Amino acid sequence: MRDWILVALLLAGAAIAVPMPAMAWDYPGHRIVGAIADLVLQTHYPATQKRVSDLLEIQLPNGLWQKRTLREVAVFPDCAKKNNVQYCGRPPSDEEKAYADNNKNHYVYHYTDVPLQQPKYVPNTAGTDTTDVVQMIAYAVTQLRGDTPPKKSGVKLTDTEALWLLAHLVGDIHQPLHVGAKYFDNTCETSVDPNVVGQPPKFGIGETVAQDTGGNLIALVAPAPAVPPTENLHFYWDGAAVVRAMQAAGVGQSEQDFARLLAATPPPGLDTTGAPDTWAAQWATEIMPLAVEAHGRLTITKGRKPFPACSWTTTLDAAYQDWAKDQARNQLAKAGFRLALLLKAIFEPQ
Repeated sequence: MRDWILVALLLAGAAIAVPMPAMAWDYPGHRIVGAIADLVLQTHYPATQKRVSDLLEIQLPNGLWQKRTLREVAVFPDCAKKNNVQYCGRPPSDEEKAYADNNKNHYVYHYTDVPLQQPKYVPNTAGTDTTDVVQMIAYAVTQLRGDTPPKKSGVKLTDTEALWLLAHLVGDIHQPLHVGAKYFDNTCETSVDPNVVGQPPKFGIGETVAQDTGGNLIALVAPAPAVPPTENLHFYWDGAAVVRAMQAAGVGQSEQDFARLLAATPPPGLDTTGAPDTWAAQWATEIMPLAVEAHGRLTITKGRKPFPACSWTTTLDAAYQDWAKDQARNQLAKAGFRLALLLKAIFEPQ
């Protein structure tokens, strides 16, 4: 379905003009999440920060060792994707190529497609998968705790890859359209729950049900002569909402300043209870109402394509965009703090 740099926010600005592959929060957003976690660990949990730093350290061809941060590696899972050079700003590294070779289906690690009618994430139901974002966070957590994760076909991670994948996926799961999806019947107009009416579609298309693939198939339109802010609803949440949040905070050109600003005030409702490998499912359930509202605030109209290749259109008004940038700010902050706390739970268990 989909997946925060070139030069910081220039890429996000370019997203308005050119189609981009789907990736939660875009490159700037992922770096912001990683930077918040770096700051929290450095300030409060130095033992965990050292474990993270040691795992991320890499030997260069000249024999020297290079330290890396969560901010730096949080974009690696997107840079590993094919045809992402123009967005990543460089070709995939040997490290990223090895990860992609050993994880042929790594594209699907980034999301889950829970129907909006469902109040919680339940594995093995419509829209979920054994290697979706929830399951892969749990897998990486288990591996990094030194336990044996459940065997998953086609999944093979080094501990370093598990760490930078975790840095990325904790960002992904806090973007509402990476968790909830809207499904329709064969009229492409009536919203349905595939758990009730039939099997979910693959890649948005099924025998009796179609879905918006997390907003990727909901094109944004604007009355002439205006131009829509991005190509589709998913891209808007990935990039433009983040840019607007940074601009509203007065730090529109500095990801690091924005991260420090967010790190100064932990958002409410931050804590997660239970075993760390259950946290992702809790987060997915928590974000479902936001995914519902991200759709429910809009008038979504059937496009010209008939079933099964349904498509839809919508228009974002100023009120929606103001609401979305506030939600993006809060979700970025939650993701950054939760990434730090999850790593503490892994490396400094009570």
